[in-house]
Amino acid sequence: MDESITFLHSSDWQLGMMRRFLGPDGQARWGQARLDAVARIGEVAERTGARFLVVTGDVFEHNQVERQTILRACEALKRIPVPVVLLPGNHDALEPGSLWTSAQWAAHKPDHVRVVTDERPFEVVPGVEIVGAPWRSRRPVSDPAAPGYAGLEPVAQSAKSRATSSSTGGAKGSGTGGAKGAQPAVRRILLAHGQLTSLSGGMSDVPTIDQAALEAAVEDGRLQYVGLGDRHSMTEVTERIWFSGTQEVTAPEETHPGNVLAVTLTGDAITVEPQRVGAWHMVEHHAELDGEESLKALEDWFAELPDKERTYVRLAADGSLPLPLMSRLDATLDALGEVFASVEKWPKFWTVRPAPEAADLDALQLSGPARAAMEELRQALAGGDEAAGAALTLMHRLARDAG
Repeated sequence: MDESITFLHSSDWQLGMMRRFLGPDGQARWGQARLDAVARIGEVAERTGARFLVVTGDVFEHNQVERQTILRACEALKRIPVPVVLLPGNHDALEPGSLWTSAQWAAHKPDHVRVVTDERPFEVVPGVEIVGAPWRSRRPVSDPAAPGYAGLEPVAQSAKSRATSSSTGGAKGSGTGGAKGAQPAVRRILLAHGQLTSLSGGMSDVPTIDQAALEAAVEDGRLQYVGLGDRHSMTEVTERIWFSGTQEVTAPEETHPGNVLAVTLTGDAITVEPQRVGAWHMVEHHAELDGEESLKALEDWFAELPDKERTYVRLAADGSLPLPLMSRLDATLDALGEVFASVEKWPKFWTVRPAPEAADLDALQLSGPARAAMEELRQALAGGDEAAGAALTLMHRLARDAG
């Protein structure tokens, strides 16, 4: 089979997801952006000539998402002009009360969308077979991918491929039926969801996917591509086994989120090309603060970031600043929080302390109880009371502004 075929691989849309650090306005815009990214996948399908789209799990955040989320998801799916195959994952498993069996989904699901509800292979377009391993609960008892390809035989070779293989004694390369370089008459794609044993670091609290077994199924011709979900970072495991990552970033720790994969199979060759669909950024930054120059450097770093209204910053910092600079830092971060989607101090990595000096207090020209309270806070801070530092900075800022 020499004909090329291109399809798209996405996962972990998690429509309906909430992110507390964004606030109401940021959450609303980010939630819409996740839907917009889904709709942009349709544009990628048209641009790349993709024949279909597979989504490998966690289409929705959970099975009790609001009706509005389901309806908006259906509208976004309508904008994808090719067949769409959705795999239930751990967040939207095929359990009792699943949204996949709800009246809302049944009434509004576009006709070109198919949900994988069992492990039986089916033809998505001529010459391409899909096998899937849908989750039936949030806690499987064994390898969640294995049911999708257990018992499969290598796909049949085409007549042309058999003749070529016979005349050449068998060419090297990926093949089927044990014949390296042979081209399958049918391409078979596995859709699965879960963490690989090799990538989990032993931290997964549910059974993981056996990478060696997947590679063996690819090597002996049972599978020509394995599309995985659950890992939000785009990850190439092997040239034929990929995590697509989420369509829109969900956390600063993720690497290469916001893509859909365009996969092209040509004979026994494969190419996988990420296509950008996400628009948001979530970044971490660590600052060492010890004076005017370091604070100015932090302000300049924020100023240079693009797409501020679509960027969340998690800020870590340590050091110490005089009270006027601490007040300036707080005022700066407050203002930036109005410009960016969100700017958040990272609590476990935020150790900036005020370094109050007598001259700073004298400059405020406080007297009576106010001066006594500030002196008391200064002494408490010197004694190791971290809360006193925040209170002292706030009091300094209020007194400065009032003056």
